[in-house]
Amino acid sequence: MLDPKQKNLMILIAVAAAVLGTPVAASAAFDFLNIRVALVYTNAEKVNGGQFTAAALIPQDGGGQAQLKFGYGIITGEGVIVSTSHAGVLDSEKQHNNPNNPVFHNHYVTLKEDAADCGTNSQGKPNLAVDKITFESPGKIFVFGNTILLSNLPKSSEGISQNNDIKGVVSFKLTPGENNAVCVTDIKPAKKVVEI
Repeated sequence: MLDPKQKNLMILIAVAAAVLGTPVAASAAFDFLNIRVALVYTNAEKVNGGQFTAAALIPQDGGGQAQLKFGYGIITGEGVIVSTSHAGVLDSEKQHNNPNNPVFHNHYVTLKEDAADCGTNSQGKPNLAVDKITFESPGKIFVFGNTILLSNLPKSSEGISQNNDIKGVVSFKLTPGENNAVCVTDIKPAKKVVEI
């Protein structure tokens, strides 16, 4: 017969095994792509910085999935300010010449509709593809817990500019398309955006 301590330990092990063995819903697995609130700091001509708070811990290792490529973006009336993490593609100075380095970095990008290379979404509209992108990582980025902080964002980088006309804040996934296209999919708007 088990003494009370052994019995409690056995119960604890059984409960832990049940919890850890239960499949996690797909939506819960990607809760870090649900932006609860986004603060966007602007001045008279541009975005200076931002703070995104996600619904779950933001993975800094590709999400434990080597193929997971994702990011967050501030859409302006000119370019889009994005912060991304991905292994398998070398597109930033912050990766230090290592294409498998999933370190978070910033880009300024422009996007285009590209049904030919990226297909269409569930509403039948063309998916977006990266049109132009900076290799430089403009500004500073800091990721901790479920929060991303952006600061010191310049007006332009490598010929791509941004402004203070905020069209939205989103999360997204990156997927490979035809003809070397980088497709922007699963775009989700932030639940709340506050301009400061």
